[in-house]
Amino acid sequence: MSAGGTPGEDKHPRTLLPAPDSPPEPPAGTQAEQGALVRLEDLLDRSPRTAEQSADAALVGVPAQSGRPTSGQEDTPTVQPGGAAAGDAVTGGARDEARYGERRGENGWNTAAAPGTLRSPAAPGPPRPIGGRIARVAGELMITAGVVVVLFLGYQLWITDIFASRSQDRIRHDLTTAWARQAPAVPEPGGPAADRRPAIPPVELGDGIAVLRVPRFGADYAPVVVEGVTTEVLRRGPGHFPGTAAPGGIGNFVLSGHRTTYGKPFSRVDELKVGDPIVVEVADRYFTYRVTGSEIVDPHRLDVTYPVPGRLGEMPTRSLMTLTTCHPRFSAKSRLIVFAELDETRDKSKGAPPVLTDR
Repeated sequence: MSAGGTPGEDKHPRTLLPAPDSPPEPPAGTQAEQGALVRLEDLLDRSPRTAEQSADAALVGVPAQSGRPTSGQEDTPTVQPGGAAAGDAVTGGARDEARYGERRGENGWNTAAAPGTLRSPAAPGPPRPIGGRIARVAGELMITAGVVVVLFLGYQLWITDIFASRSQDRIRHDLTTAWARQAPAVPEPGGPAADRRPAIPPVELGDGIAVLRVPRFGADYAPVVVEGVTTEVLRRGPGHFPGTAAPGGIGNFVLSGHRTTYGKPFSRVDELKVGDPIVVEVADRYFTYRVTGSEIVDPHRLDVTYPVPGRLGEMPTRSLMTLTTCHPRFSAKSRLIVFAELDETRDKSKGAPPVLTDR
């Protein structure tokens, strides 16, 4: 108020404090470029503004609005010294930056930075310990090895049986054809009885020479015996040791066969008991042997194949038979040996021996 007491005047005039410096506005060009880049992202996601977005917008000087403006309000951009276009870019850029910041927070980006600044991806977690990686690799290798072992066992136990069965069918057909063409043996006058002379023609390795029948193993058991005991030959069926006696001949008729693979013709040899018959069929007769015993020996024991088993150099006087196979099952650690001796020789013209018919 003045001395004259003019109404409406202060007696003590006030000194106006200087207005606080407003934060400098960023260059219009930079904000415009950011606004244009962020607005492209805004076109892809026009989700409603959240409370966090409104707070971020308020920090950068943008009024928080949602929905359409009410009566008397318009979304008028703030005019800055840079011009109307620059002010619009600044305001829109800040708003869109707030929206884009929330989206980046949802995708795992770091949202702790101040509004209006670029966020950097969160730091990666600690590296996996080397022990864990080694365990993972070792586990994968063990699984792979297990699959290979299972496939190998399946091949050995079942697939090889299919191959052996096909080989047996072919060999049986060839042997039957050869027997049909073979002339019956006729004893010479004054010579030994015909039933003591084996009629086995010369054959090649791998060819069939006889049919083996064991009543204890069932009526369907009748594998073809082939000549030879090499790995390849034994895949075709039980093999006859070359150099040992022929079926029904004086000496030791030695056979060897698989117990678990390639048809496993000797898988049940361990079930044979003393006195059990073993019949060997050739072109014109049947030879019936009787089991006399069995033995488990070292795989390097060859004396079981001698003309008189276990007696080197002794001259044989009897017709013997020896069966050899691996022992125990699924192992070649030892050999199971079954001994038998000839009990009867029967001409085919008289029919099959009683041990094959009386069942």
